[in-house]
Amino acid sequence: FAPATGTSLAAAQTAGIAALLFEWSLIRENEPYFTGNSVKNYLSRGAVRDLNLIYPNPEWGYGRLDLYRTFEIIN
Repeated sequence: FAPATGTSLAAAQTAGIAALLFEWSLIRENEPYFTGNSVKNYLSRGAVRDLNLIYPNPEWGYGRLDLYRTFEIIN
């Protein structure tokens, strides 16, 4: 294991997170009209934000992804 950064890593993690959200919504029938825009909305609502930054931010977007927090907000 080694620390890694960059968009290639972030894209892979975000794709996996989106797949988990689609499973939760469509396969487990929690939200039947779930779309790609729904993924964006849920992830931006669950993002962890630094109090010293203004969002959306050019570097951080809507904040750091936090899937656990996203599911806490959903439920």
